[in-house]
Amino acid sequence: MAEPATGWVIRPGGACLCCAAQRIGFAADRVTEAASVAAEDAAAHWILPPLANAHDHARGVRPTSLGAFDLPLEMWLAVMTGAPVADPWLVVANALGRQALSGLGAIMVHYTRPQDPARVAAELREVARAGRTVGVRVAIAVALRDENALGYAPDETVLGALPPEVAEAVRHRLLRAPAPPAAQIRLVEDLAAELDDPLVDVQYGPYGLEWCSEALLRLVAERSVLTGRRVHMHLLESPIQRAYLDAAFPQGPLRFLDEIGLLSPRLSIAHAAHLRPEEIALLAERGVAVSINTSSNLNLRNGIAPAAEMHRQGVRLVTGLDGFSVDDDDDALRELRLNWMLHRGVGLEDGWPLHALLEASTVAGREALGGGRDPTPLAPGAASDLLVLRRDAADVLIPAEEPALLAQRATRAHVRRLVVAGREVVRDGRLTGLDLDSARAELDAQVRAGAAEARAWREVARRYADGLRAFYAAGLQRRGG
Repeated sequence: MAEPATGWVIRPGGACLCCAAQRIGFAADRVTEAASVAAEDAAAHWILPPLANAHDHARGVRPTSLGAFDLPLEMWLAVMTGAPVADPWLVVANALGRQALSGLGAIMVHYTRPQDPARVAAELREVARAGRTVGVRVAIAVALRDENALGYAPDETVLGALPPEVAEAVRHRLLRAPAPPAAQIRLVEDLAAELDDPLVDVQYGPYGLEWCSEALLRLVAERSVLTGRRVHMHLLESPIQRAYLDAAFPQGPLRFLDEIGLLSPRLSIAHAAHLRPEEIALLAERGVAVSINTSSNLNLRNGIAPAAEMHRQGVRLVTGLDGFSVDDDDDALRELRLNWMLHRGVGLEDGWPLHALLEASTVAGREALGGGRDPTPLAPGAASDLLVLRRDAADVLIPAEEPALLAQRATRAHVRRLVVAGREVVRDGRLTGLDLDSARAELDAQVRAGAAEARAWREVARRYADGLRAFYAAGLQRRGG
């Protein structure tokens, strides 16, 4: 039997946070004991369900390391086309390893940028292998797209807005014929049959309304109903997307998704930073999960999602990093604190309360990723998923409410243990299944080997981004779709 964990146990779920001094015992994949202990015996640790990252792309190389920062989303996407090619297993293992060290036990990988699009199936197998090596739960949303590869308009329209030499370079590097919708769906379902297990959940991953034809989205909705498979996609991330989608869908983008049957509890969407009140109500009514990606939205100038209003209207909220964090270090506990400070309310008006935020960041996130949900976390019979944080390193001088202390003080430096499905993934600040320092050194070497080519492309990408900026500033996306 594994070593029990003793501390203040915080159980998110429902209208309050249950907190008790307990010893949690576990064996195999189930909790076997939740025994009361004296408060002084629990003083050293906090114990809670692992954090969940409900939207991410598993970028092993941080965008800032590639010079892709301080840009609006649409320009940032153009600059990111120049990322050096590296071993896909190394890329994902580095990303998942860093996140596990910050207490994340379940992670969404929306795989939108394969190293080699011709070998995407092989790369997705490496994503699953990296997840198993690190030991975390992984949802793999297989990216689906079949139009508007270059921007929010037909490709020829975008190319026509670029200088001829830039347009030719962009055409040569970035344009390729997409697979038909049926073939893309078949890829997802074949991979699901091969890879799905208790720790891996393959999902349909339409990139977003901007990049998917109606035929593709209708097929995703149809297959999701028939198979019960989950769907994950971007939605209304930026102001420019709002303008484009309003023009492309006169009835409204959310109404369109509802008409074709995509809005359901099987769907999770990322960002939703530019929702209208009636759209929030529709998401709540349909049971859709919405990932709040605060650091990402701030980094890419997308604004602040209306999380407090979504909570008030009953939307299923979860949280995600999306490859960004306050200090660019994948610290999910600092992200928890940022969300709490930003969305908890203004003045006397309450917003997104801590008990709901902790639920969104842990058990609700795991559920949205396909990992199921226990009626009572960390109770006998529940999944043996737990995160142990060093309370004794948080400089607690005067007793206060434990959940608030955790949210106010904890960082990745406080992570002592992470257990997922009974396996100890992190112990005393180190991964048990991966030598992260060696993996990072190897990935860095591969990236540096491709740096010269990346620098050569950067100037083209900059001019491509400048052309997109002018295109969107003129409002041409409203006519290009």
